Amino acid sequence: MCFSATASFAAAATLVPCGIVTIRQALDTDRRRIGIACFPLFFGVQQAFEAIVWLGIDAPSEWPLSAAALVFLFFAYWFWPVWVPASACLIEPDGLRRRVFTALALVGIVFGAVLYLPVLANPDGLTVTLVRNSLVYTGDLLFHGEMAKQLLRVLYAMVICIPLMASSRLDLRRFGYLIAASVLISFLVASYAFTSIWCFMAAILSAYILVVFRGLKRGSGAWDSPSSG
Repeated sequence: MCFSATASFAAAATLVPCGIVTIRQALDTDRRRIGIACFPLFFGVQQAFEAIVWLGIDAPSEWPLSAAALVFLFFAYWFWPVWVPASACLIEPDGLRRRVFTALALVGIVFGAVLYLPVLANPDGLTVTLVRNSLVYTGDLLFHGEMAKQLLRVLYAMVICIPLMASSRLDLRRFGYLIAASVLISFLVASYAFTSIWCFMAAILSAYILVVFRGLKRGSGAWDSPSSG
């Protein structure tokens, strides 16, 4: 897979219009789906900022790189661990699962703060390096050591994947399986640049949301047919 400013800009240029379409369809059908509908748009915005990070690697000034990196990491560290479980909760018909997803969203708020606030508090300590043609973000963390990093990644994956994979909505579970696979592949193939590579893969996969919403428009979407599988 080729990672570059061009790839990130292309992903952004594709996903933002997809997101606009899915948001309009959510507004026209069921506004509880608005959180899920926003996935392609927000992933597209995130990829646009990472494209700026790519351009900033060779720029004479560090300001565009550091500012864009902070926005990118906001999405990666704090936004997604909150938005994903909250969005899954909005469309979940089962009461017990809604409570679990709400709890995970609250965990995401705390977890995201633990990850992002140290970086935000010391932006000068944030560095972005190019390793094997991938971006590696290094900044202040409350927890240090390889074991701590692995535990953080496991918790991150749980907060992101459980609300999707445990949803009673079949199409959302399918999307969750894809996201879980992207987490595993990113970890196994390039754990050194997990944040950048996983976000890129998840961004590409978010285009699946457009497929789901087109199915809903045709009346064949599984979100209208809850399944307890």
